[in-house]
Amino acid sequence: MATQKSIADKLGLSISLVSRVLSGKAKEIGVAQETIKKVLDEAKRTNYTPNSAALSLRGVKTQTLGVITYDFEDPYFGIILGELHKIAKQRKFTLILAGSNHSDEDSIDISAFAKHSIEGLIIVGSDRKKDWYENFSQKSIPSVQIGFTTDKIGANICLDESRSANLITSYLKKQQTRNVTLFFNHSLSHETFKTQYIKALGEQGINILEDVICDGSVNSVKSGIKQLKELPDVFIAGDDIMATKIIRALHEFNIRVPEDVKVFGFDNIPHARNFIPSLTTVNPPIKEMIQTAFDLVSSPKISKETLRFTPELIRRESA
Repeated sequence: MATQKSIADKLGLSISLVSRVLSGKAKEIGVAQETIKKVLDEAKRTNYTPNSAALSLRGVKTQTLGVITYDFEDPYFGIILGELHKIAKQRKFTLILAGSNHSDEDSIDISAFAKHSIEGLIIVGSDRKKDWYENFSQKSIPSVQIGFTTDKIGANICLDESRSANLITSYLKKQQTRNVTLFFNHSLSHETFKTQYIKALGEQGINILEDVICDGSVNSVKSGIKQLKELPDVFIAGDDIMATKIIRALHEFNIRVPEDVKVFGFDNIPHARNFIPSLTTVNPPIKEMIQTAFDLVSSPKISKETLRFTPELIRRESA
């Protein structure tokens, strides 16, 4: 990795002179334009990147943001991280990533955030509490959470749970749906949406046959279906992964989708369109949400506002 010392050694210059050039202060001490050009060309050739901690000590903006994701294996979070990367690249920001698998907070290591002097924090995922935040030393920086939370520390970007539920239930009413079975887990996001589903379904006069709680594993989904007293018109799943597992389990029970029963997902993950049958789901406005989150966290003004976004219905084969 290129450093000011390696550039200085290569060009036969002093480290202090190279430092002046790279910080844009060379002309103040009368450095020749030819020397400035040599230093800048060598820095570009070797992909020199300033040390963020050193910049921070000098009071220079590091353009570095910390990102915590609660589940690296969640494909929906993968979409969000991909969009964050695109915007960071466009705006010349550096992202420092930390997180866990399956929302295991004990495995979250945030030590890199202090090392790289982050100037903002983005949290990807929903939570009820933030135990890791007790050890976070940079509490005065802007932060934004993409998801639901009952332990708010900064701005919050999330879907409008009421509009999301009404979007789906209105569609089901038009399809003359008589009854549904819900499949959700105990996560905050699932419970938040389920509360609104129950309300919206009641308003549309659609009966809930069963409210199945499962951990999302294939076995728990199969067990939940086995215990049903009767087959509903529609299964409503808390997310697309749950929906695909429902379809898989129904296939093993020789129950056809959508001929015998319909299945609704949520999130519009990449393989939802390629699943057989392709998944009817709800598509969050990810690009708009991430753009807004990035604007909030890269602003010098600390915000604690909550912004809700409306998704769109994606009609495919499963419903």
